[in-house]
Amino acid sequence: MLEPVRESFKTGKSLVWNRVNDLPDFVYFNHSIHINKGVGCNTCHGPVDRMPLMYNYASLQMEWCLDCHRAPEKNLRPREQVFNMRYEQPTAERPVEFEGQKYLDQISLGTALKDKYHLRTTQDITSCSTCHR
Repeated sequence: MLEPVRESFKTGKSLVWNRVNDLPDFVYFNHSIHINKGVGCNTCHGPVDRMPLMYNYASLQMEWCLDCHRAPEKNLRPREQVFNMRYEQPTAERPVEFEGQKYLDQISLGTALKDKYHLRTTQDITSCSTCHR
């Protein structure tokens, strides 16, 4: 399974990647806006650090994306935690501290982050033109 990696290392030739998540050409998607707004990698891609082989964790179909756009506070985390594959949403037993305040549940944290990161309105981010340009 690792032979292509070894061969790439020996020869200096880049690996050939097989795309796992492929959106249709008529869909506009930008990773950076999601990262800047506090959406963690594993929200969409799953626990890639534990996948022996990559697989589609989420459908990434329109309804799946719209569910998040309708209620982004369910998935937001502090920006410094976006790449943390072991990040856990806050609970009473494991609160998350953000800017000196402890949050005991995801909705209260997500709502605070939504304001802090200046997310556009639900109407704006569920508008067809947000993803279809």
